[in-house]
Amino acid sequence: MRPGANPCVALASVLLVAGCSPRFLDESSRSWTPDRRDYAAFAAAYPDLLEPNYLPFVAHRFHAAGPEGDLLVLCRWSDDDMPLPVYVATPEIPETLQFEFGPRDPASYVRAAEEALAMWERELEGLVTFRRVAEPEDARFALQLIPEVAPEVRDRQIFGSVRLRGACRPTGVDPDAERLELEYEVSALRIFMADEFGLLTSEQVKWIALHEIGHLLGMRSHSPIPADLMFERVRDRVLVPGLSVEDVNTFVSLYQLPNGAIFGRLPAGRKTERGPVLPPTGAPQLAIAPYVDARFGYTLRPPYGWMRVETSRGMVAVDGVTWDYSALFQVVVERYDSLEEYFERYSTFYMGRGRLRMYQSLQVDGHRAVEALIETGGGDRAEHVTVVEVGDGRVIVITAECPAEYAAVYLRWFEATRDSLEIWGFSSPSG
Repeated sequence: MRPGANPCVALASVLLVAGCSPRFLDESSRSWTPDRRDYAAFAAAYPDLLEPNYLPFVAHRFHAAGPEGDLLVLCRWSDDDMPLPVYVATPEIPETLQFEFGPRDPASYVRAAEEALAMWERELEGLVTFRRVAEPEDARFALQLIPEVAPEVRDRQIFGSVRLRGACRPTGVDPDAERLELEYEVSALRIFMADEFGLLTSEQVKWIALHEIGHLLGMRSHSPIPADLMFERVRDRVLVPGLSVEDVNTFVSLYQLPNGAIFGRLPAGRKTERGPVLPPTGAPQLAIAPYVDARFGYTLRPPYGWMRVETSRGMVAVDGVTWDYSALFQVVVERYDSLEEYFERYSTFYMGRGRLRMYQSLQVDGHRAVEALIETGGGDRAEHVTVVEVGDGRVIVITAECPAEYAAVYLRWFEATRDSLEIWGFSSPSG
């Protein structure tokens, strides 16, 4: 809570209060589009959040009685609920679904569900724990393995579901913090074990269970990042090694924040109009502390205040958050001996990106390089690419992207960041 803030006063603008308690609060079905500016305000109040994350997509939206506005609230199981008692029954698979010459063991699906629960425990480092119980009446929720073909809803098969509407029930206002007191309860998690071709594998069921457990733990919507477990479609993602960094950061933050924390406030109404995010003004400002990549032997200073994310072959910096940004600066290290060898492989890719606006040779940190400016997205986006020949079996590919209308502004920031690049020792990239 902000220093000196009175929670009753702070909430009075959005709640009809009587003794600092809401007279009526009902979960709203109104959609909203998360915005990086809302997240920045929330992160300023909670500076220990792990980043990158997609916390805004976790928030439940509630409508206060009257015209005052809506609340965005982070809901989860309480610490006192742990370990969560869970009931998992062994499914009875009908013969019509079994494989005639190799029937599948129903117990393998139970083990898959248990592995999914255990993975969440490991990844969240004990902030969430589960306890298997033998009787359904002793459980807080049932993980139901349903040996039926998944139903279709609007031409899509739904392999798992968790009913979250009504799961989060605010009961009052905490007198010591800007948060809502609430009760959180989910009674069941449903997983359908078959599609039109027959039984899913236990590994597929495991990944569906992993996704649905995320909803059960408090995820109201879906991650906007396709690489995340909590992205909307997960059925065929059986090769993903585990939760993504964003998945882990989001749920660790959720379970370390005060339960019922208010993420933000919205005007009462179905849509919230937001003005555009404008580009930076003034001379480029770079981070004081450089980004050091000991894996691939380079150092650079990203733009000041941009979010940095390490990737498998380099890094990305964005002028917002991973799910909402205007400009991006990316470094990727590749195994090629020369610029000519790299472009022999990728020239067709770049020529297909859009209209080439500029191409020239230059030096970057004393190394031979080329740069190009490409209009992409039908002219809406500008992509600035610099490829640096290091001379030891690698090239460094620097890609910067921004709205085309602001390319002249962002280009100065991109060039300042690129020109801060220092290339040094080399550890051979894997893969």
